[in-house]
Amino acid sequence: MNTSLKFFINKAKENKKLERSSICLRIVQNKSKAEGKLSLVPVHKEDYKFWNIKTQRFDSKQKRFNSYNLMLNALENEFHNYLRENRHDLASIRPKAIRDHLLDRNNGDKNLNLLESIKSYYVNDILPDRDKAKGTKKNYNKSINHFSNFITKSNLFHLTPEEFKRQHAHKFLDYLKKPDNKTGKIALKGQSINAIVKNIKPYFNKLQLEERIISNPFEGVRAIEKKSIKPRLSNEDFLRIIELNLGNDIKLEAYRDIFLFLCFTGLSYCDAIDLTSSDVKNGYIELCRRKSKIRVKQYLTKQAKSIIQKYEGEQPENRILPKRSLDKLNLNLKIMVLMAGIDYNVSSYSARRFFRQSIYEAGIRESLVVKTLMGHTTTKDMDSHYLYVNDSILKDARKKLNKHFKKLML
Repeated sequence: MNTSLKFFINKAKENKKLERSSICLRIVQNKSKAEGKLSLVPVHKEDYKFWNIKTQRFDSKQKRFNSYNLMLNALENEFHNYLRENRHDLASIRPKAIRDHLLDRNNGDKNLNLLESIKSYYVNDILPDRDKAKGTKKNYNKSINHFSNFITKSNLFHLTPEEFKRQHAHKFLDYLKKPDNKTGKIALKGQSINAIVKNIKPYFNKLQLEERIISNPFEGVRAIEKKSIKPRLSNEDFLRIIELNLGNDIKLEAYRDIFLFLCFTGLSYCDAIDLTSSDVKNGYIELCRRKSKIRVKQYLTKQAKSIIQKYEGEQPENRILPKRSLDKLNLNLKIMVLMAGIDYNVSSYSARRFFRQSIYEAGIRESLVVKTLMGHTTTKDMDSHYLYVNDSILKDARKKLNKHFKKLML
């Protein structure tokens, strides 16, 4: 009786929009076969090259691939255990039964309690997700830690994922609102609470898709937010940063150039920092935002291109910008802000808000064009059914932005 297990990336059913494919398994027994999709984060097209067809594993030792390989090893071990335990009955067992046994074991985490299950979700779903930025994964981890501390403090170890109800969700919000002097936990504001809840909801969405729960207990559960108006980077202060005399401090100059590039393009740090020369073709960029998966399309302004030219051929891996961490960027921005005499906080996010304001001041008012430049969703925009933002429209937008920035920097 010849029974085999094979893992493969199912490129034939690639999601063309996200450019990702699922990892599948195939059970073959006496010319019969059964296939199934593993509950692992789909693999991005750029990572296909790391897959070894012979070993049916990823070659890379990077952390995101280690979690894949560990899961595949566990499945293969279970496959061999199943064959040993059922060696006398294999003739009557169809490949579909073996496949279902393996997928059920990995897919549902049905024997885990709530605390174990949500931690498993982070390790197997969030951590390997290539499309999530490092900072996003860090925020997920913090949110799950808050949730785990709540489960521990509330003595809810016995709960399974299916037993967590809406009443527990509201108690979690109350837990986040109140300080705890014994542990040093501080009371969180509404905006922070909602950010945590936003990262917990996808776990229950997954359970809902797996038909383990009927509804998401966090659906509609929100804390009241008292929004504070954050200072925006003004044109005058933007010029102060540009004109700031850094002397021969090459380190600070690199951080300023990264920040200015974000100001001139509206790109977020995680979308811009890994751009290479091959991503910029004739001054045109088109990319899928990591955070929202929405596409950004724009022709770069003269000011943005001058920064690229400054570092052309000097950076490893053909990067267009110096590689610096987000934490270090924001830290050095604070130093430059103090040197420039600016009395409010400026971060990498300030650059994206500055670019949006610049779009308006440049006279670009068509909502669909604005959303294309910013990478905002157009699904609820009626114009998206009638207007196509082509190269001519984008070049006109660049012309207006060039004129605006030139006038601003005179």
